[in-house]
Amino acid sequence: MPVPEEHVAWWGSLVWLVALTGAAFLVAWVSGTRLRLTRAAYVAVLTLMTAAFSYAYLVWLGVDVGAVLTNHWAWGVVAGLVTGPVLAAAMRTQPVVQKVHGRARVLRALGWEGVVYGTAEGVLLTALPPFMAWQMVHSLGWTGTGGLVARWALPVLAGAVVTVVHHLGYWNYRNRILLPIGVGLSLLSVAFLVTASWIAPALGHVIAHGAAILHGAQMPPQRRPRAIEAVPTPTESFRRARHADPSEHGRYDDRAAPAA
Repeated sequence: MPVPEEHVAWWGSLVWLVALTGAAFLVAWVSGTRLRLTRAAYVAVLTLMTAAFSYAYLVWLGVDVGAVLTNHWAWGVVAGLVTGPVLAAAMRTQPVVQKVHGRARVLRALGWEGVVYGTAEGVLLTALPPFMAWQMVHSLGWTGTGGLVARWALPVLAGAVVTVVHHLGYWNYRNRILLPIGVGLSLLSVAFLVTASWIAPALGHVIAHGAAILHGAQMPPQRRPRAIEAVPTPTESFRRARHADPSEHGRYDDRAAPAA
């Protein structure tokens, strides 16, 4: 794993990790849920935020950005090709909601929502958080069995927490589905730790997104359906009619009304 030449404070990486967690929630909640951006626009916002956070943290850490992104790239490709199909199989169990038809449309979807969206989410959720947690443990200088356990457990936990918090920003993910999502994407965090390559989780996520597009599963953000007004009870209907304007709705005959 690439490390800075000079010692950096461990709490600095912790602050970055907390900030990333908050940003991961806000980008989903504000852009995807509150502003209701189209998925294409949301992918652009998510990608820019992920790139900015990644670049800023690597510069602050004092490591070469190019060296980090290409570190053990071949092993990263292998790990992505191994873990990606596992997540793709899970995607194919989802209900078909939005099937993409036409070769041109499929290619555009695979390019933007598959490659771009998949890479951005893969880095945001399962590469950058584990990397920050690993650097924090490294700065603390923990060694021995405890240090070994921390170098594996804390990064995987960090990725799972950011993944869950990010999906809480989507209105339709605030339920039990968060558990399999957190566990499934933790596989990509493990692939990152094994290879020390950012390509592994990014490629795995791209494969999963590609499978979802071809299958017809709808990815976030999804538009919240409009609330349906409840059907009034007979008593409520009587009360509304009693207070209605006779000039608009006609006179109401109390004698014909049911007892409230």
